[in-house]
Amino acid sequence: MFKSASFANAATIVTAVFYIICAILSYAIPDLLNNIANSWAHSLSLTTLKATQPMALSSLIFGLVTISVVTWVTAYSFAELYNHLAKKS
Repeated sequence: MFKSASFANAATIVTAVFYIICAILSYAIPDLLNNIANSWAHSLSLTTLKATQPMALSSLIFGLVTISVVTWVTAYSFAELYNHLAKKS
């Protein structure tokens, strides 16, 4: 059994840290992120979608807040559903 809020908090912290690391890398080594994205997209080329300038700080903060909210709600829902299903088995 998971403590749903604790599970959601942990998932959100991990996601936020990854988001911040990714944001830093996008400023420091933008070609690296483009190459990683291309390798994950298999037969698609994302090169034409590459940004020509760094994101504004306000966009990065908005992205951090929204990804954190979505992660928390998703992880909490996952833990609640898992606990519900685990009780039935």
